[in-house]
Amino acid sequence: MAVDLATLLALEPGKTDALEWFVGSCLFEGGVWDSPRISDGIHSIDQVFERGADALRVRGRVWEIVDQTLHTFWLETKRDGTGDRFAWIVYFDVAETSARRVETVLNSHHKAEEIEWRATLAGEATVQDSKLVIIPDSTRALIRDMPEAKPLRDDGRRRSHRRGR
Repeated sequence: MAVDLATLLALEPGKTDALEWFVGSCLFEGGVWDSPRISDGIHSIDQVFERGADALRVRGRVWEIVDQTLHTFWLETKRDGTGDRFAWIVYFDVAETSARRVETVLNSHHKAEEIEWRATLAGEATVQDSKLVIIPDSTRALIRDMPEAKPLRDDGRRRSHRRGR
């Protein structure tokens, strides 16, 4: 019996450990992060485009533990046939220079491929011990050589904008 992808990668707050581990593993395998354990947790799931037994398309934010920066990711994974093998793509960090521009781009697109990303990673995964794991040597990466964007931070405060006099 095929494993349910929605069960493997839970999206509910407080239950995203498997998703965090999988995204971190993708970033590590693609050479974006130095370790699959660089993540300090999923900050939020911003939008779910598709969620089911055979496919997941989700956009969210993940913390990087080293400098406590917040990164945007977009994960798309789909069952490859009828077994427990999945094709996946992770889009990472929108290639914009300000947090405002990042938000504008994200809120105006419903397809990841319409957005310019700092890294796009793709590969295959399979289920082992009730966990989605990357198949060795399946990861392909496109990493853009771009100036670093100002990192997104979440300090818990809302800023108000006031017009000058």
